[in-house]
Amino acid sequence: MKELFKYLGGDRNIWVLAITLGLISVVSVFSFIPILVKVKGMSYSYLFFKHFFLLLLGFVIMYVVHKIPIKAFSKLSKFLMYVAIVLLVLTMFIGESINGADRWLKIPFVPFSFQTSDFAKLALIIYLSRQLVKRKDEFQDFGIVMRYILVPIGLVVFLILPSNLSTAALVGLLAFAMLILAKFPWKWIGISVGSMVGIFLLLLMLAKLSPDVLPRVETWRMRIVRMFSNDTDPKDEVQINTALAAIKNGAITLKDPFPEGPGNGVMKHYIPEAYADFYFAALIEEGGLPMAVVVIILYLAMLFRFIKAGLGAEDLFATYVALGIAIMLFSQVMVNMFVSTKLMPVTGQNMPLLSMGGTSSWFTCIAFGIVLSISRNQFKTSEETEPNVIE
Repeated sequence: MKELFKYLGGDRNIWVLAITLGLISVVSVFSFIPILVKVKGMSYSYLFFKHFFLLLLGFVIMYVVHKIPIKAFSKLSKFLMYVAIVLLVLTMFIGESINGADRWLKIPFVPFSFQTSDFAKLALIIYLSRQLVKRKDEFQDFGIVMRYILVPIGLVVFLILPSNLSTAALVGLLAFAMLILAKFPWKWIGISVGSMVGIFLLLLMLAKLSPDVLPRVETWRMRIVRMFSNDTDPKDEVQINTALAAIKNGAITLKDPFPEGPGNGVMKHYIPEAYADFYFAALIEEGGLPMAVVVIILYLAMLFRFIKAGLGAEDLFATYVALGIAIMLFSQVMVNMFVSTKLMPVTGQNMPLLSMGGTSSWFTCIAFGIVLSISRNQFKTSEETEPNVIE
């Protein structure tokens, strides 16, 4: 292990967490894909090696990214934002439709697609971090903050909104959190949040009046209605009821003190996307509460190390980037857990580095790589300032 860390810069704890989550993913995803094998007619070996290859390539990407100085991302912030907007627009017009939502864009010359919203989230964090530092003395100028901060946030949110309302909401909350961290004026935050809430309520009303015009919004409206209704058709609650049944199977009792164990879950054969959106439910069925606690501790440790890397950064830009990525990844974790336990309406958010996310795991690895780049600079600085010891 010491030999391995010679080639890995930055916070070793983050590397250990990433590798641990990756190893758990390889084992658990192989166990959680029976429904995908059944529905898609693909073999276990193909799906396993595809996931393993994408995850392994993701770690290579993580290593490459962690070698890039954080200042390079600052210089590229505007360019990344422009690319993100172009990709989101392309997704609206030529994106691949999955479950009625145009979320995916085909990568030319290779048999892969990717969610442009994954790229847009990272691009927005980097862009917003740069602008919050650059414009901090101009926060009282409404024209400046509208042009360089609020309009870009709103543009990204509303380009994602038609196809993926939950991700759009998470992006909005992420931006909101970053504005608070930067001590952005509350009057501008209030105006922007009020505007977004008003537009969202308007969309819900329009979806109710004309469901065919905004099908994805109508889907979300019905999910919210069912969430707070006691009189719902069981057929409409199949996903969440199956997930809750899986969690119940994983419960530890005096009569049955041991969880089902890897590969022995029953409900994973029926949970839609047990390997992704309902990963936490499938995990509890086979690993029980102990495995759930282990995963939660790993993610809490990730959050702590990311925050530590951010707060220890030499410049404010790197601090905002690290904290923004920490919020982004941990919010995905919370959503997956909340959906699986019926604490919020059903929506699609993967567990970072654990779910079978395909190319989405690459963007998670890029995010890890950026934070490792920030921490690598800290370790390099500490080594340079450390006095030489003469033996």
